[in-house]
Amino acid sequence: MASKISLRLLVDAKTKKVLFAEAGKEFVDFVFSLLTLPIGAVVKLISAGTMHGSIGRLYQSVDHIAASYLLPGKDKSDLLQPKVLHPDAPELLLLQGGKAGDGASPLPKFKLYTCAGYCATATVEAKAACPQCRQAMATEVAFVLPSAAGAGQGGAAGESGGYVKGLVTYMVTDGLEVTPMSAISSITLINRFSVGKDMELAEKLVSVGMDEGLALLKAALRSDTVLSDVFLARKKQ
Repeated sequence: MASKISLRLLVDAKTKKVLFAEAGKEFVDFVFSLLTLPIGAVVKLISAGTMHGSIGRLYQSVDHIAASYLLPGKDKSDLLQPKVLHPDAPELLLLQGGKAGDGASPLPKFKLYTCAGYCATATVEAKAACPQCRQAMATEVAFVLPSAAGAGQGGAAGESGGYVKGLVTYMVTDGLEVTPMSAISSITLINRFSVGKDMELAEKLVSVGMDEGLALLKAALRSDTVLSDVFLARKKQ
């Protein structure tokens, strides 16, 4: 995935509202991938102090509690920095500046371990005892993304990763409803917004990088006008 994604917005210049965006596969894969993030990772990405509701305070409670109150072997980082199964997946790189493999990544990698005998078991806890051979499970095993497994099976070029098909234009509404775009669907949406209103339609081309990606994630948790809030500065982020 490129470090920047282009997005074409159709806006009402009078009300400073996005009617919808014309988006390609990369943007849709990105917004869909937000659903795969653990809550702890989301709070860390957008800062607990700025979270609306109680999740931010809950995160800070875990951060501040003394280790002496935790069960033996338990680590606060499991809650504060939960692992992601495949943080290097292209659709998530936008939240990391487009760079994979950075040790300071806010999305630490979920690791799997097995025993030296490679029994048919795996664990996320290094050195746990294998239930079959009782050896320590300290050998890290690679988790293969479904996209990588299918890449050699005749998949279409450029469509092996993510969630949706390429070579298709998608319509993304201000509230992040995603549908395949068609002339009928776009005209229907425009007519719905223009009833009884004097609109001034205009196109706006924007680039989506790490800052915009984080802003989209934050706005999606509290707003029904996500695209307007992020790209037209309707609300302070």
